Amino acid sequence: MNKKSEILLAAQKLFGQFGLKKVSVEDIASGAAVSKVTFYRYYRNKREAFNDVVSMEADQMYEAIKSSTDLEKTARGKMGAHLVTKLRKNRELVNFRLASHEIGNSHWPHITEVCDAFREKERSLVADVLEFGNSSGELAVKDVEMMSHSLAVLLKSMEFTWDAEKMSITLADFGDLFLEILFEGLGKRGKQR
Repeated sequence: MNKKSEILLAAQKLFGQFGLKKVSVEDIASGAAVSKVTFYRYYRNKREAFNDVVSMEADQMYEAIKSSTDLEKTARGKMGAHLVTKLRKNRELVNFRLASHEIGNSHWPHITEVCDAFREKERSLVADVLEFGNSSGELAVKDVEMMSHSLAVLLKSMEFTWDAEKMSITLADFGDLFLEILFEGLGKRGKQR
């Protein structure tokens, strides 16, 4: 592993544990077992390192979601894999999760760009699932663009509300409930809970 990667991984761990404000350049250099001079060879400051951490985690989130949806054979399975993977990875990728909740802050233009790019890639994945469902006959979505945007927003909003310990429900059961609502609706035709 090269020095920049070591610095990035140390920064990721420290920022995830203590947050941007409490972590110093000295902490990152020490965690990476490099000197401050070596840190400054790659980054001007800790904020720049944080930007790279958030970008890396956004890429990891996207790849995890894409890989899990690619394995599924039905639109329902793909949506379930998307939801469960996103919620599970959200717990691991703390920096991206926290940064994506702060995107309204104009002091973070790079973070805003990363989050906007991720949201568009996620919306595109959802659109692909809807198109797949339409072509397989599993779904009949008339306006894929509008529905993919709406579902991406819904998936984003679920990040704020998911807390397995407080809800006394497993992530898998939560995913199944979401899919039942999404694919069967709330009307009389769907199973009653």
